[in-house]
Amino acid sequence: TSRAAAAGVVWRSLNVVNSLRSGKSLCCPFSGAFYPPTPSRRQIPMPKATPPPPALNDGGVVVALVLLVFALTAVFFSAVALYASADIVLTNEQKQKSVRARRLARLLAGWANVGNATVHALLIAMLVTNSQRYVAFFDDAEAPVGPAVLLVVNLLVGLRTLKGGGLALALGWNSFVAVAGSCLPIVWPKFLDEGIARWPYLAVFLWLGIYAFESTAFFFSAVAFALKDAHAVKVD
Repeated sequence: TSRAAAAGVVWRSLNVVNSLRSGKSLCCPFSGAFYPPTPSRRQIPMPKATPPPPALNDGGVVVALVLLVFALTAVFFSAVALYASADIVLTNEQKQKSVRARRLARLLAGWANVGNATVHALLIAMLVTNSQRYVAFFDDAEAPVGPAVLLVVNLLVGLRTLKGGGLALALGWNSFVAVAGSCLPIVWPKFLDEGIARWPYLAVFLWLGIYAFESTAFFFSAVAFALKDAHAVKVD
């Protein structure tokens, strides 16, 4: 009997050891009572390591980027204006239908859409070549479908405008882009709230370029559409 009791105590003691290792309820080897398990290191939830927030951008660098975009756009559209002001030999019928201001506005709007498409192409290249870095800032960094759609549409609208047609289409598209970009939280509100302060400088630079081209396309497509029925005075 004493041997059986001792064996029972040993058996229960082994159960206690196993319970401690597995985290199960404990059974007293003498009284047979059960006790809840004591928390072990494996049971204590460890706090998840959260990545530190991106450091704030230097304000001076952002101002420099803004000035750089301004300089690039000023030179670009000055070249377009110079091209539009050149004297080109036209027939009498073409002279009657041509107004220099309308032509300049149409060229500026068309090239602005083409420039917008070019910047979106650079944005796609930036996201695709280093998606691991930019996925923290752009949800579609690994598959930039949205920028690709904007690239194609802006290119088609710009080329059609440069060929002399599609002023109503250009005004409609550029108006939609201006309104949607200003109202959708993931576009310009997001850029102003966090992008300009925390995004990588290359991303900030490209978004400032998009802003410059979108603004130019909207205003000059409106001017070109307003002057679509204007005719030059024919001089005999």
